[in-house]
Amino acid sequence: MFVFGRNMRLSPIQNINSQTYFIGKPKQEKVKVSVVLPIYNQEKYLSAALESLKKQTLQDIEFICVNDGSTDKSLEIIQNYAQNDKRFKVISDKNQGTGIARNKGLKVAQGEYIAFLDPDDWLEKKALESLYSQAKRQNCDMLVFNYKRLDESGEVINVINLKNDLKSIHELNANKNFTWKDIKPKVFGGIFCASWNKIYKHDFLNKHKLHFTKCSLAEDHAFVFGSTLKAKRIGYNDSAFYNYIVHNNSAVRTVSDKNFCLFKSFDSVKKILKQSKLDKILENEFNSYILQSVLFHSRLIKSKAKFEKICQKRLTPFQNELIKEKRISLHIILNILDSLRLKK
Repeated sequence: MFVFGRNMRLSPIQNINSQTYFIGKPKQEKVKVSVVLPIYNQEKYLSAALESLKKQTLQDIEFICVNDGSTDKSLEIIQNYAQNDKRFKVISDKNQGTGIARNKGLKVAQGEYIAFLDPDDWLEKKALESLYSQAKRQNCDMLVFNYKRLDESGEVINVINLKNDLKSIHELNANKNFTWKDIKPKVFGGIFCASWNKIYKHDFLNKHKLHFTKCSLAEDHAFVFGSTLKAKRIGYNDSAFYNYIVHNNSAVRTVSDKNFCLFKSFDSVKKILKQSKLDKILENEFNSYILQSVLFHSRLIKSKAKFEKICQKRLTPFQNELIKEKRISLHIILNILDSLRLKK
């Protein structure tokens, strides 16, 4: 694995492995925010993502581009950016999946805060400046914000507003922090389970040893939920700074039996709950999260019969009955679950 920077002799990076190097490492200055991008075969969209970073109004930032074994021109594109802008750092290694790629980026990140960007999406130019300023002002361990869903032509489909999604259980306030206890009925997913509509205090992540699961599906759940449960101060920003591109070929992920690792993701979240002594307190919420995830991700499993056997072993009889009920839509099931959780 190699890391490319600018204008300096070869020097090894500590704490990764003996075959990892900075090539042309620039003089390190204080970094306010590190943005980590896991990249695999995204030559069509990558430049838009990198340009949105290049145009950020915040100073003293770095962009860690982790090439996850791309076979297209993705590596060439990010190397060109790194040659012309010292804020871009490039890590290149064999393909190991998005979760591992993000972990590699975290290991070399120097920022006071950490943000994530997928290479087919992009950020508004004032995003990092506004988020960093608020996170510092409110001393946030984690800061969440809204996002827009766009089609491939750039037209806005809708805006996902977390405040609206949570208003039935907690009123989010841009000037006031909250914790998981405030959103307990929707602690798993109420602020969305993706890593990229949030920024995180780096020291906080290191203290709690938070990382991504080695998995091709739901790899960021343990990281996001772990952060949510550990954070003493979660901030909220009402702006939709993140632009999420909805692709025409809706199968963003490949249908494969590799996606059986979904259950590995569940185990990672369960481990965090046990370590935090919250497994009994959040038992109902956790079981509901598992059911929702299975219902949502089952379309990405190739061997349906094998998947059903695993579900029979891993899920409760009630959960399996809901999954088998073809007449009940996912939307209706989620509404039923929300109602049950709110009553409890």
